[in-house]
Amino acid sequence: MKNAINTILTDINHVFVKGESDKVEQARVFFLLAVPIMSIIFGIGEFPIY
Repeated sequence: MKNAINTILTDINHVFVKGESDKVEQARVFFLLAVPIMSIIFGIGEFPIY
């Protein structure tokens, strides 16, 4: 469990702070952020209409 948390923190650091990340790190961070955000959006009621 500690190794998984360290991996996630390292990925976030590489993607947002350093800017030197590979596709796997970018995918992990995307899913880490996209799943809760989409759950909140759909939980509120409807997807924002532009």
